[in-house]
Amino acid sequence: MLKPRIYVKLPTGIWVEIKGKLKRVVAARTKSGKTRRAVSYSLIGESLDNEPKIKGTPAGTFYISSTRVTKYILKILDEEVSNTVVIVVKPLTKEVYEINVYNASGKVIDKIKGIAEEMKIVRQPPKKK
Repeated sequence: MLKPRIYVKLPTGIWVEIKGKLKRVVAARTKSGKTRRAVSYSLIGESLDNEPKIKGTPAGTFYISSTRVTKYILKILDEEVSNTVVIVVKPLTKEVYEINVYNASGKVIDKIKGIAEEMKIVRQPPKKK
């Protein structure tokens, strides 16, 4: 399965390249003594020394809520998107992240934005002060 390259700028200013996701099963006992299993996912990433160098201008830009950024990236990793596509995720404010998509056709951008729309996390760009 082909995966896009995803770069995330953390609120602390550190850049991370997302390499994949890790699945883990968490087991817990209920009051009745039954074992309940839940699956959770974590992102696997590698920190970068500098901002990633990406050629060209973004083919598409949109904004999402900061509350679901990790879950959004996990869903993008499940989609089959060309490995030439580059997605850059940057915080603009505490509430809004900017998503820039490079090297992608309109169909791919619609697919990536459609995931955010399904999750109902698409936001308006913050107003300039």
